[in-house]
Amino acid sequence: RMEVLVSNLRKAFANRIKELDWMSAATKEKALAKLAAFRSKIGYPDKWRDYEGLLIKPNAYFENTQQVGKWNYNFMVTRLGKPVDRDRMNATAPTVNAFYNATLNDITFPAGILQFPFFHPDADDAVNYGGIGAVIGHEMSHGFDDNGSRYDADGTLRNWWTEEDRKKFDEKAAALAKQFDAYTVLDTIHVNGKLTLGENIGDLGGLNVAYEAFKMTDQGKSGKNIDGFTPDQRFFLSWAQVWVGNILPENAAQLIITDTHAPGPYRTIGAPVNMDAWYKAFDVKPGDKLYKSPAERIRIW
Repeated sequence: RMEVLVSNLRKAFANRIKELDWMSAATKEKALAKLAAFRSKIGYPDKWRDYEGLLIKPNAYFENTQQVGKWNYNFMVTRLGKPVDRDRMNATAPTVNAFYNATLNDITFPAGILQFPFFHPDADDAVNYGGIGAVIGHEMSHGFDDNGSRYDADGTLRNWWTEEDRKKFDEKAAALAKQFDAYTVLDTIHVNGKLTLGENIGDLGGLNVAYEAFKMTDQGKSGKNIDGFTPDQRFFLSWAQVWVGNILPENAAQLIITDTHAPGPYRTIGAPVNMDAWYKAFDVKPGDKLYKSPAERIRIW
């Protein structure tokens, strides 16, 4: 099911690139080539790393950490001068996270993230597309954010944009950074829009792409309610369940300075308020707290 999700998200992303009204045909061609070259790694590696020779003692934690460090160092030394192993996963299977690697142009989804609230094999499409689907789209969008967009389809740091397209992208990115700068976390402490820009581009692009992919499914086309919620409402509620949470003020103050992600509550609302579909799903109107006029809504990917 994850492979189907990744495939559908890739198709939706391609559609959105083709429909962009601010990007030239020349840059679109390069962007589509990069998207097509994405490699995905799901769950666990096809070939496990051989840990033979790594001695672990049951009652020697510090010594074990030293041994693991030495073993990893020696492993990397043996890789010097050899072709890049594009099948190797740089995360363990239980890791609850997802990754985009710009130099390899690949996306990784370890088994650890394939669980609630991100994913459930028995959940309806609205829930899975709003959860893990948006995460897939987020990682894909990292290939086209303020950093990843500087790497080409082969993972080479090379400019593939026209000068005018890069200028338009930077303008849209700056508008998104300014939008997040306006969110107040504590008293006079605001979200750092510049620090969190790459992740916010990932969230905005990812949720848009996931929504477009969801609308291709039978449930997305049906409009049939489940538990009193429409498919679109279930999609956005699933997104919110992933990121909403309680953060201690002291922790929030520290994260604002150090974390490249916006605090969870602002990730929850930061992308949806820029999507027309969210306004329609919940009948959000002028005067409502989170309302943004169509002119204020930002679309990058």
